[in-house]
Amino acid sequence: MKVPTYLALICVALVMLFPFFYMFATACKDDAQLARSELLPEGRWHFENFAIAWQKEPFTRFLVNSTGVALATVTLTLLLASMGGFALAKYQFRGRKWIFVGLLATMMVPSQVTMIPNFLTCSRFFLLDSYAGLVLPVLPLAFGIFLMRQFIGSIPNTLMEAARIDGAGDFRIYAQMILPLCQPALVTLGIFTFMASWNNFLWPLIVLDTPGKYTLPVGILRFAQQYDIQYNYLMAVSLLSILPIAVLFLSFQRSFVQGVTVTGLSDR
Repeated sequence: MKVPTYLALICVALVMLFPFFYMFATACKDDAQLARSELLPEGRWHFENFAIAWQKEPFTRFLVNSTGVALATVTLTLLLASMGGFALAKYQFRGRKWIFVGLLATMMVPSQVTMIPNFLTCSRFFLLDSYAGLVLPVLPLAFGIFLMRQFIGSIPNTLMEAARIDGAGDFRIYAQMILPLCQPALVTLGIFTFMASWNNFLWPLIVLDTPGKYTLPVGILRFAQQYDIQYNYLMAVSLLSILPIAVLFLSFQRSFVQGVTVTGLSDR
C-alpha cells in the first residue's frame, strides 16, 4: 500500500514543482532561446541573467523594505495575538465568548471591503506613503488571536495555578511560561504572517508613492512596466523574490506542522 501512495505523492509534487522549474529554465534563456519557445535552453544556460535582472532596478532596496515591513508585521502580530489569545483562553470575564465570536466574524469580511476605510483612516492619521501605513492596517490580529487562543487553551490550567502558588504574576506567567510552550503556534503564525506580508501587493501599491519605499512585489511591477517585457529577466527576479519564503518554511517546517496539528485540539 505504501508504494502506490508514495508514487502518487511524487507525481503531485512534480506537478506542483513544474511551474518553478519552468520559471528557472526561462530565466536562464537569452532572447534567441525565448523566441524559439523551447522548454529548456538549447546550448548555454545564462545564469548571469539573475545578476543582470537584479541590477536593472534597485531591487536590493526593495528587498530591504519588504524584509523590514514583514519583520515588523510579524513582531507586532505575535505580541498582540499571543496576549489576546492568552486572555481569551485562560481568563473568565463577562463577554469573553462574544468578543471571540466578533473576532471570528471579522475574518469573514473580505479585505477588499475594508480597503477604502483603511485608506481613509491612514490619510487622516498621515500614514500614507509610510512604513507604518503598510504595517498597522493589515495586521492579521483576528486570525492570530484565534490561532493562539486555540493553542493556549490546550495548556493545562494546573501549570498556571502552580506558578501563582510560587508567587508568579500574570505577566510573568505569560512571558516565562505561556510563550515558551507556544513556540509551535508562534512559528506557525509567524510563517503565515510573514508570507502574507511578503506577498502583499495591492495595499502597498495603493499606499506608497515614493519609489524608494516600494516593497518587492511593487518593485517587480515597476520593472515589468518600465521595460519591454523580457520574460527571462522577469522570471529571474520573481524566483529570487521567492527564495526568502522557501528558506523560512524549510527552516521551521517541523514546528509549522506541529503548530497546525495541535492548534485544533482545544475545545475551549
